Amino acid sequence: MDIVGIERESFDSFKQKLERLAELSKNQPSTESLSIEQEWIEGKELACSLNVKPRYLQSLRERGKLAFSTIGKKIYYRINDVKALIEKGKPK
Repeated sequence: MDIVGIERESFDSFKQKLERLAELSKNQPSTESLSIEQEWIEGKELACSLNVKPRYLQSLRERGKLAFSTIGKKIYYRINDVKALIEKGKPK
């Protein structure tokens, strides 16, 4: 274990900055509400949860019925877009 000595003034200044950061982080929205997993779902997971084939989702993409984003080789869908598409397709 290393011991590092610093001046009291530097330590107090650093401590105050840390306390300000901690206070600011309390005022920020929680990371859970901003979590990408709550806004987006991966294509394979969506197909599995809707009990449809991935090809069906591809068909929806190609026809412009379902927006998507691609990261690498994975395709992601906005959960709100999927819910809206499902609601639109429900009989009235």
